[in-house]
Amino acid sequence: MKFRLFGIKLSYEPKLVPSIATLLGLAILLTLSGWQIHRLKWKENLISERINRFEGESSDLKNFKIPSNNEFRKVRINGKFLNDKEMFMPALSKNGNNGFHILVPFSDEKDNLFIFDTGWVPSQKKNQPMRINNLDNSFSIKEAVIRLPGRKGKYQPDNEPNNNFWFFVDTAEMSKFTGLNFEKSFYLEAVNNGPNGFPLGSQTRIYIRNNHLQYAITWFLIACGLLGVYLTSSLSITKR
Repeated sequence: MKFRLFGIKLSYEPKLVPSIATLLGLAILLTLSGWQIHRLKWKENLISERINRFEGESSDLKNFKIPSNNEFRKVRINGKFLNDKEMFMPALSKNGNNGFHILVPFSDEKDNLFIFDTGWVPSQKKNQPMRINNLDNSFSIKEAVIRLPGRKGKYQPDNEPNNNFWFFVDTAEMSKFTGLNFEKSFYLEAVNNGPNGFPLGSQTRIYIRNNHLQYAITWFLIACGLLGVYLTSSLSITKR
């Protein structure tokens, strides 16, 4: 097929195999781009749901029949910490400083036991004697966020119970370590700071990485590049 473009005579001579390969490639690339758009909408809805739950008013934990279905909701619970059985989770603060989350068993008014992440402390305050003035020994109402136990990430270290180092919350393993029968389906994260400012509460991270728009654009641009290569190879300038 011959035609003019900007006064230049061009000849379009598609070949069967490259044409089929290009069509298949475009179909795959555009499908991947569309799938990423679908994932983008799903991720945005997930983040929005987390924000709505987190920003809602706190409610008594007893009001939730299945607390594990209400992750990121704020709750109130009455009880006390068992400060003699602390567990330590190496972690960065929200500002990127090295330190530890202090995980403490919590016993409510009916002696139900929960893992309670009381918040973050700098490395120099890891050991309890360095934060005696930050221990909460009261039997009182605490405000917390419902969280689900984590799963070991691909590049995440294994928990080290022998060293009392925990890189993710494993309620079953922590029950074995402390000798306490914790609630297994969820744990709690502190909303407020501890006495005299530590541990730092409100460490809950509700936002998750959302790069699906970039991925969608990337797949689309690759498809455009493929189409451009195909057209360039199929077009030739004809002599006058």
